Amino acid sequence: MTREITRRGFLRGATVGAGVLMGLGHLDPSGSSSDAATPIKRGGVWQVAGWMTPPTLDAHRISQYWTCIGGMYDCLLSTRIDPKTLTCELLPGLATEWRYEKEGKRLIFTLRKGVTFHDGSKFDAQVAKWNLDRVCKHPKSYLKSDLTEIESVEALNDSTLAVNLQYPSASVLYNLSDGRLWSGMVSKAFQEKYGDDELARRGCGTGAFRHKQWIVDQKIVVERFPDYWRQGEDGKPLPYLDGMEEHYRPQIDKAVVDLRAGDIDTVIDPADRDVPTVRKEANLQFIELPPFEYQKIAIGFNARQGPFTSHALRKAACYAIDRERINRIMGFGVGRVHQYPWISKGQPGWAPEEWSDYSFNLEKAQELAKVDYPRGVTVGLFSISREPDNSFAQLIKAMWDRAGVKTELKSLERLGWIESMKKDTFHAGFWSAANYIGGFIRDKLVSGSPGNWANFKNPKVDKMLDEHVGTLDPKKRHEIMKDILKIVYESAELTSVFASTHSVATHKKVKGLRTFWRHEVAAEVWLDA
Repeated sequence: MTREITRRGFLRGATVGAGVLMGLGHLDPSGSSSDAATPIKRGGVWQVAGWMTPPTLDAHRISQYWTCIGGMYDCLLSTRIDPKTLTCELLPGLATEWRYEKEGKRLIFTLRKGVTFHDGSKFDAQVAKWNLDRVCKHPKSYLKSDLTEIESVEALNDSTLAVNLQYPSASVLYNLSDGRLWSGMVSKAFQEKYGDDELARRGCGTGAFRHKQWIVDQKIVVERFPDYWRQGEDGKPLPYLDGMEEHYRPQIDKAVVDLRAGDIDTVIDPADRDVPTVRKEANLQFIELPPFEYQKIAIGFNARQGPFTSHALRKAACYAIDRERINRIMGFGVGRVHQYPWISKGQPGWAPEEWSDYSFNLEKAQELAKVDYPRGVTVGLFSISREPDNSFAQLIKAMWDRAGVKTELKSLERLGWIESMKKDTFHAGFWSAANYIGGFIRDKLVSGSPGNWANFKNPKVDKMLDEHVGTLDPKKRHEIMKDILKIVYESAELTSVFASTHSVATHKKVKGLRTFWRHEVAAEVWLDA
């Protein structure tokens, strides 16, 4: 008998109201209807600044997140963060319903009708199939390595799409959502008429905003798409804004200067050191938008060769780190102590009370350092030659030295650091980690993965990671990930120091800010001006 798993079953009883099914609620970070006491105002152009510049406006060929590009495209599914639990809920997007069939090896999507692209062409199942085939096969698709479970895609009729999987996969739904962005639906008609190069220059989706101008390495300008399908809280089509401009500021501190001067409305992920200044300005505010976060000083230890083959020494190094002190020095009142890389509160598997706790304990660190090296030991710490990494390295060295783990710093250019880590010639090295939507971190832990910077290898964990991806029941998936991370953290091969939540520094006139996961929902932003 074929077992069918519905969207309702997948979400384990999560209730989605009729209003949400029609057009996703408008929530601010507190979870209530945004600025309910103030009537929503339409119009205006939102000026945004970030520290990255996109290589393309083609959703399938980007590798990072830009608010304006997110505003140009829609995905099959959308997301909403519960502000209390920080869990990520999947909601209808260009698909209104979805269900698993054939023991989890086939996904059926019912598509939204009446949706058009910015060029006037129609969105339907044939176009959706073309998009998924393209994102899975295009040589420059950034997401294709995360969609290897997709075997084939079928358009069953104009409004029904079937995705056949090589094996059951829970992660595929998150990868096809607004939370990832890179599976955004692009116009097949536009690409076939103008080609990849023009699609890269102009982009063409179904989103609330359409391309107006792109001055490379300066700014992207988008304008309101009048035929957008989603409705706002005022009963009219989104977006509320007439348009937005996303400015490239490689030195993000200069964007904060522009914010204070009134030339920019919002700065995405301002430098931690600039936050106290923003907080002093009466017309500005600093807003954290969890759960996405940057986990600073994620340290990997080489347990296969060198001094850190000693489990006791790895634990000594973890205990020797005074995370509170580093956070006080480098967190600028924004960061918080966080010792578990790749996961955060609210994600499936989060269970710190069941994991090894390596909170600062100098005495224990000194004792453990002598277990296998009673005459002392010298280790190398690999870092990338840049700030704040150089400062991070000096702090870690001082703490390890004090615990009896003599540390030699090896500062390398980025490519040299990558080569040393991949060749497994390091003793310990650190980087900036992050948490991932849905808690799917197989790429960060499975043996031989390009994203596994520490070269962590554990056959039992590899098997459990495969089981985790193929488990459709969220409660069972939580238990599997919890047990995976218990093994990882008990091994003391990975640790981290502190984390900074995704955030914005913004003028108080900017309302309705929330995120899909890592980028802001531009369609719901409005200006109280």
